[in-house]
Amino acid sequence: MKKTKKFLVLMLSVAIIVTVAVSPTISWLQSQSESVVNTFAGGKISIELDEAPVDEDGKEIDGDRVTENSYTYVAGSVLDKDPTPTILMGSDECYVFLYLENSLNDLFSLDINTTDWTLVASNGENSLYIFNSTVDASDATQDVTLTPIFEHVTVSTELTADDIEALGEKTLKVTAYAVQTEALDCQSAIDLAAEQFSFASTDITYVDINA
Repeated sequence: MKKTKKFLVLMLSVAIIVTVAVSPTISWLQSQSESVVNTFAGGKISIELDEAPVDEDGKEIDGDRVTENSYTYVAGSVLDKDPTPTILMGSDECYVFLYLENSLNDLFSLDINTTDWTLVASNGENSLYIFNSTVDASDATQDVTLTPIFEHVTVSTELTADDIEALGEKTLKVTAYAVQTEALDCQSAIDLAAEQFSFASTDITYVDINA
């Protein structure tokens, strides 16, 4: 199969989404980023998620941060994308998670920030990461912005026209989730986050960021 020698163009919608789930059967404070309003406050925890705007080549440009970008890619493209969670000032100390729903195949790679984020659950396409320290903004004088989970999506140089036709439009969705630390150890927080995003117990790997 020949590699393509021409630009191969296809729109890739990449959205930061949020669902809000505060169950009356769970007594712990929870907050999850929201895609339209972009901020959801549950109890005393408020979290938001955004990324830098990009141009038609997938390169970061100046402007207000956004909750959705669309990308046109070619073989060998390096696309800028930096999903970044922020805990708003006044929020109680919390564990912070990012949930990735990735329908791309192995012709696309993410430069996951494993220094600040640790994988705690995975079931193939979907993965769940925890920030490597708790975040306390209860006495903060400004919002606490964390490091992004990744900053680039790299398209393989082996991508062909046939690959693009087979791929169609794919999405990469990121959701932020936070849960209070009070009365919860790290393992219990991971259990809550994994349950929120429907991971099976066999999908979970436990870590202790407080150790």
